Amino acid sequence: MALTRAIRQWLCGGMTRVPPPRAARPRDFQRSRVYGWERRFVMPLACDPMGLDACRALVLDVYLLCEADRCGERGWKPPEVTDGRGRRHACGSRAVIKLPRWARTKAVVLHECAHGLAADAHGPEFVRVYIGLLETFAGFERGYLERTLNEAKVRVAPVFTQGNAPSRMIAARPASRIPATEQRRRTAFTRH
Repeated sequence: MALTRAIRQWLCGGMTRVPPPRAARPRDFQRSRVYGWERRFVMPLACDPMGLDACRALVLDVYLLCEADRCGERGWKPPEVTDGRGRRHACGSRAVIKLPRWARTKAVVLHECAHGLAADAHGPEFVRVYIGLLETFAGFERGYLERTLNEAKVRVAPVFTQGNAPSRMIAARPASRIPATEQRRRTAFTRH
């Protein structure tokens, strides 16, 4: 009905109201590279199946570490982990992580946790958080991850340090949760 009204107004020379433009989401520019890197270098080493309760325990451990400064606050809770019934793909946010049966592996659970901790879909900050989680919870070596990411041409945000040693907790914390003094040191994204 609205289309016929718009056509009638256009044909009769009347002005039609143009709807306001929708806010565009930023482009997920390296999504396919991240998935390709995961398929080649991460999934073969972290693909042991887990039960849903083990997935929930892993998510709780991740969020207790990464949000240690907030976990004592009233109302704090980790994302709800559901069985992903009726879904083909896993999905994750700060509120909920949905895991179909095939996706109940450490690598996929940590990938979905990284979505809840980073703000840039599959961008450099997400990858930084993800490799911090893989190193801490899946036993990967940071050197191996950085070398394979470089080979796959996946961009990674720099890791912040406290003193002389890199802090795993800061490496796995999103930029919005990094103290202001650390944010000032932030530089342009680099490729490792």
